[in-house]
Amino acid sequence: MKNIILFRHGKSSWDMQVTDMARDLEKSGVERTKKSAKALCEYPDFSPDAWFSSPATRARKTAEISAQFFSNPLIEFDDKLYTFSFFDLLKFIKNLDNSIQSPIFFGHNEAFTEFVNRMGHKYLENLPTSGVAVLSFDINNWTDISKGTTQLILKPKELQ
Repeated sequence: MKNIILFRHGKSSWDMQVTDMARDLEKSGVERTKKSAKALCEYPDFSPDAWFSSPATRARKTAEISAQFFSNPLIEFDDKLYTFSFFDLLKFIKNLDNSIQSPIFFGHNEAFTEFVNRMGHKYLENLPTSGVAVLSFDINNWTDISKGTTQLILKPKELQ
């Protein structure tokens, strides 16, 4: 059994004149990220054993904030995760080392919402910023990934 944890980046600012890659988190994005990371800690069955993030500023900071709730694990930043494509994300996952059981990914929509809808068993209209989705797959090898089970959806506005 393998799990995938998708943690969408926190709410970002559109006010600054910067590239999409350099957009930073808004204050509310930081707070909601902390809320979601703290809530994810309450589910030890889904504890991540590998951390991957888009290098975009908003995703990188979301990963770094979240890591503080998990004893600051090593985060791998990969340009391939700066994607909005389900297919690019799936390709990345299929190439994971099979020793990894529960990777966590910090990245972007539409890739994350589409991944939940194509690979999970419950429809999700939208994974909100700082939202978390956990899916389980009855596989031993990442190359065999197919339809799985949606185990958990965390939406920061619904958390205390």
